[in-house]
Amino acid sequence: MQFQSEKISKPQINMPEKGLNRNLITWHNDISSWMYYALILLAVSIPLSEFGMSISQFLLLGLWVFEGADKRNSGSSDIKQQSLVWRVLVNLGCKFRMLFNNPAAMVVVSFYLLHLVGIIYTSDLNYALKDLRIKLPLISIPVILATSAPLSLKRFHKLMLFFVFAVFSGTMVSMYVLFTRHVADPRELSIFISHIRFSLTICFSVFILMYFLVKKIYTNKAAVYAMIAGVMWLLLFLLILESITGILITVILGIIFLFYYIFSLKSLALKIIVSLLLMASIIPAYQYLDKIVIEYSTPAPLNIADLDRYTEFGAPYLHDTSTYGIENGEYVGLYISMVELRHEWNLRSNLDFDGKDLKDQELKHTLIRYLHSKGQRKNALAVRSLSNKEIRHIENGIANARYVEHFNLTSRFEQMAMGYHNYIRSGDPNASSMMQRVEYWKASAYIIKHNLLTGVGTGDLDYAFNNAYTELDSKLHESFRKRSHNQFLAVFIAFGIFGFLWFIFTLVYPGLKIGKFTDYFYIVFFIIIIMSMLTEDTLETQAGATFFAFFNALLLFGHKRNTDKAEDPG
Repeated sequence: MQFQSEKISKPQINMPEKGLNRNLITWHNDISSWMYYALILLAVSIPLSEFGMSISQFLLLGLWVFEGADKRNSGSSDIKQQSLVWRVLVNLGCKFRMLFNNPAAMVVVSFYLLHLVGIIYTSDLNYALKDLRIKLPLISIPVILATSAPLSLKRFHKLMLFFVFAVFSGTMVSMYVLFTRHVADPRELSIFISHIRFSLTICFSVFILMYFLVKKIYTNKAAVYAMIAGVMWLLLFLLILESITGILITVILGIIFLFYYIFSLKSLALKIIVSLLLMASIIPAYQYLDKIVIEYSTPAPLNIADLDRYTEFGAPYLHDTSTYGIENGEYVGLYISMVELRHEWNLRSNLDFDGKDLKDQELKHTLIRYLHSKGQRKNALAVRSLSNKEIRHIENGIANARYVEHFNLTSRFEQMAMGYHNYIRSGDPNASSMMQRVEYWKASAYIIKHNLLTGVGTGDLDYAFNNAYTELDSKLHESFRKRSHNQFLAVFIAFGIFGFLWFIFTLVYPGLKIGKFTDYFYIVFFIIIIMSMLTEDTLETQAGATFFAFFNALLLFGHKRNTDKAEDPG
């Protein structure tokens, strides 16, 4: 390019302009590196800091505006003579042309635009605007990554390692919480984001490390041992967290890749041997769960006439085999002295025996179940034997002594079995989060039935659910009356059948269009997200929306493949 020569005077005022231009050009040359650092900040913030998620996205947006501006030429013969503002505007125009020419990116972005359309017929504008703010990552991150230079494979791998290290750091903080605070519920271990979102990041991290190990991305012995230890620790922490969702997703992904490995074997004998080993591991797991359910819900034969009729203080016992159900393979309602329980409890606690606990449950029922879980009769002596710590547990709505035991996954399954049995027997879903979800899904189906075509709009989901629970006369307590806990149902309720079908399209089409369903990382992420959406409103929180938007856009648009051929998931 030839530049026109101009005669200019040499006053001091022109000297800084030349230096400024050089500095701007240098800064523009480094801007891709700054964007990479901002991506790292965003990746490490997902499991650790909602504030960090917001800051890193603002940084990315600011850097994105200037990325490539130094190379844009609007037609002038001297690019240095163009104003910075003009170059930025030209640059943004080029970026948006790039976006509009990318069908996959436009489809990804369109899901957020659907929320804008939903404002037209919503009545709760305040909630709609809040929802749009939470879901801003669904449009900002895809636009930025789809119109920026993709990361090199080396940088991409380092970015994934930073994410894994952040997740590991989060587990260390959780262990500190476990050993320094009173933790009554494993969900309290995740202090930065919800325990379910945290479990998703752990699951993803496990399979990231497994890829690096199998593909031998890093061959240094120390790095290999560290990654093996990392996989083992993260799997152990999933058990500590007692996240059924995270454990289930990890198991299913493990089975999928194990089947892939089996079918990739050339030897028929090896295929048979590995298949038999897989079956040998699945059968005992099924038998274990079946044994828990049977033992938990099937009491031994009982003769009421053989039971003691009075307490040590002469108060009559109540033996009720119908009201309180079955737990730990025994009737909960045996050996109850309401008179003694009421008197002794009211001496130990400020919460009234005939009132509610802090979970809005009947306190006397919580106390009776707690004493039963300890194998004690429900009388004065049993209440006197409770420690002050146990009194606090009962006040907080903990109805089983085993629920506060750490590293006890069996109690989690027992809790689910008890909730299911109680729901079948009495229709009461309040004692189990699993059965509460059944009520959420019933209410969702009711709302969909009455708003099939267009849904209720972006902001009216809370109103619709409150209405549905009232009209269905749900037994859910007010504190448990929440939304669908299923992302697909949430979208169906908000935008109707057409919005639901479009949401499915936005999930499937981009990966098919770009050919990402042969990419190991994308397959793992896609399965994790889809499974989480079945039991959670994954996109209704900042952490969930950012986790999805970031890795979905990064894996679709943000990095280069090391080969044009399909990657081997193994």
